[in-house]
Amino acid sequence: MVPLLAAAAVQPRLRRLYPFTSHSALLFSSSTSYPWTVHGGSIEPLPDGRFKVRERGTSTVVGEAGTAEEAVALVLVLLPAGPEPVITDSADDQ
Repeated sequence: MVPLLAAAAVQPRLRRLYPFTSHSALLFSSSTSYPWTVHGGSIEPLPDGRFKVRERGTSTVVGEAGTAEEAVALVLVLLPAGPEPVITDSADDQ
């Protein structure tokens, strides 16, 4: 997970979102507490050192990547234009 977090941290669009893990996958939310407001997709580390990227909501596999940087690039493509800034409460409290 650490290589994924490091690769995501250098991306300005992902730095605007709150990273969290669920079921061994890394996701990005515009809220900092549950219920999450997930943007983009999820990145799941695989046992062989590769990464699987899935679409948000549908869980459709977008692709597999050999490096954390490649996986983050796939998630960036899935982000909507101009994601919301991070908020410091749950989506329910807005």
